[in-house]
Amino acid sequence: MYVGIDGGGNKTRVVILDDDKQLLAVREGGPSNVRTVNLKESIDNIQHTLQNALSKVKDKSPIKSVFIGLGDISSEDDEALIESELAKLPALKDAKIKAQNNVYSAFTGALEGREGIIVIIGTGSVAFGVNDQKESHRCGGYSFKEGDLGSAYDLGKQALSYLGKALDGRIETTPFIKDLKTSLEVHSFNDAVLLYDDLYLMRAKVARIARLVTKYADLKDPYALQICEEATDELALMVEGVYKHLSLKNLELGVVGSLGNANTIFKMMFDYKVKKIDRNFVIHPALKDPAYGAALKAIDL
Repeated sequence: MYVGIDGGGNKTRVVILDDDKQLLAVREGGPSNVRTVNLKESIDNIQHTLQNALSKVKDKSPIKSVFIGLGDISSEDDEALIESELAKLPALKDAKIKAQNNVYSAFTGALEGREGIIVIIGTGSVAFGVNDQKESHRCGGYSFKEGDLGSAYDLGKQALSYLGKALDGRIETTPFIKDLKTSLEVHSFNDAVLLYDDLYLMRAKVARIARLVTKYADLKDPYALQICEEATDELALMVEGVYKHLSLKNLELGVVGSLGNANTIFKMMFDYKVKKIDRNFVIHPALKDPAYGAALKAIDL
């Protein structure tokens, strides 16, 4: 058996394949991004999700290899730490283990091995490409402390800024702001300060606010539209950075994450700006999810 694990800021997803690349099990669990939750919680969520997946597999042959793509892995030291922790899990004691940033597994799944570019638009954001010479380049993905520009976190963070401006009268209150106040239970300066303190390092909670942003952008709320304009500008800039760095024959862009694939004005803005970079771009949702891509990489270990 071969195991692929995709660990993000909202969830962990495990895919198990057999020797013929046939799907044996898929399970989801809690977050395991190494800068969203602490190491112990990350490993606990991986172990729990893996055990749930293994419980659904009738074939009890040993795991030959596992590839894990984790958001925010940024160095070989990060990789070695995760690999050593995974090696302690009973189910993986005899398996080959490789950990890398999740752009590698996301790319493998999204384009099924072809050259091109992917952009991850989830809790975080990053663009990554590989050409036919196996040269790669990435833009963005420095973590939410930098801003994760264009991501769901970015949309949520910008919405919180607009909320503060409306509370003290710098801008007018629109239905978008009213919904933010109600949803977040913020009606005063003190409420806002307590909320900002509570959400300071709560990346996933901030990212959930993005749903209100895209909802009201579709309803033509000026603040929500402005947030989406700025976010999609940043995403297009990431794609352009990869595009300029790599000489690509196949102008294929795989979009990973619901924010970039949902039928909203946010997606329309993003697609339009990518086409301005090069009208020959073929934009489509990821063909396979990052966990499946991780399982394919496990087979190649």
